[in-house]
Amino acid sequence: MKTNRIKIVIAASCLALLGLIAIQVRWMNYSRQLLDEQFEHRVDMALCNAVTTTAQEPQKSTVGMTCAQSNGACCADIVSETMILADAQLRKNLDKSLAFYGIQLPYAVNVITPQSNPITQFSDYSCALDPLVSEDTRRLELKFPTKQSYILQRMNVMIGSSALILMAIFLIFFIASYYLLKQKKLADQNLDFFNHMAHEFKTPLTNIKLAAGLLGRKKPELKDDQVLQIISKESNELIHQVERFLQMASLEYNKNPLQRQNLQLETLIQEVIEDLSPSIREKEAVVELKVLGTLPSISGDALHLRNAFRNLIENALKYCDQIPNIQIVLEEGKNEQILVSIRDNGLGINEKELSSIFTAFNRGEAATAKRFKGFGLGLAYVKKIVELHQGAITVASAQQAGTCFSLSFPVK
Repeated sequence: MKTNRIKIVIAASCLALLGLIAIQVRWMNYSRQLLDEQFEHRVDMALCNAVTTTAQEPQKSTVGMTCAQSNGACCADIVSETMILADAQLRKNLDKSLAFYGIQLPYAVNVITPQSNPITQFSDYSCALDPLVSEDTRRLELKFPTKQSYILQRMNVMIGSSALILMAIFLIFFIASYYLLKQKKLADQNLDFFNHMAHEFKTPLTNIKLAAGLLGRKKPELKDDQVLQIISKESNELIHQVERFLQMASLEYNKNPLQRQNLQLETLIQEVIEDLSPSIREKEAVVELKVLGTLPSISGDALHLRNAFRNLIENALKYCDQIPNIQIVLEEGKNEQILVSIRDNGLGINEKELSSIFTAFNRGEAATAKRFKGFGLGLAYVKKIVELHQGAITVASAQQAGTCFSLSFPVK
């Protein structure tokens, strides 16, 4: 993965974590509000139940007995605030109601008198005294000094579990980011190492090839010598593999490595076939190029496209246990596209391997079993080049039934 993409992934992950924290905080706030509303509802019910119960027991209540002695004229003028607050039965009923609704917190009791706008004067925890003192507009009010700590205590498990989950997510995120960056650094170091190694291999291999050619020219009697031919052939093969690796490495480092120019794909593929003529003759292969109609030119990189087509044709020659028959067809498709199909009669590809054939360093069972040479870079390189040209590549194949690669390139 490229460094910029890693930074984007880490940045996106950080944003996702911040979003998760924001959602968690909002959810916790909503939970606190819900607990607060539940607490208020239970207090109101307990308070009103205590006032009603006390009103129904006038013989036990100081306020009730005072009202009974007033011959039905019980009112706020007769029942003072001090008398209400000192009523033991009212306090007893209040404690009993609060305990019934699960509220066992210290509280303070007040009597409040509404002013011009009664609605706005009422506190959250208040109840009218009217059932106890007739036609009394005053209200009995409760205050809970430790209410907030009680609410937080009820949320302890929720807060603790949320904090542990967030800490675990952050820990996993930082560990994953650390190892991702570490692996990226190691991958870059490995790539640099292989690049240097490939360059170091290419120089002596080129010298071996030149020395073999020079020896054949200086001593004509050795021109057809089998040993000299093996040296020349194998050095060519190694140079070609090194060049493939260097090409893949250059694509990894450069964002836009293409040197575009106007190209005729027909001419380009003919040049590739001519370059591969020694291998074609050696295999006694049949390679046919068909051009349907007159094709427009495309804008592309001649070197990379030539290498891509060379890889496909070489594979068709290599992975075949009979006389290779390769059919190459060029035609103009829809939406200003040029279509190229390369069909062979080779070993074919197992259906389960089709989805991974364009993965770098991936080699199929047939290639491994028959000990074909290569690193598994060819098709990955081809796909990369086609995509850099805004094209597409697909494959259709079956074991022992040949393979057909279909490529499309946009017209310039």
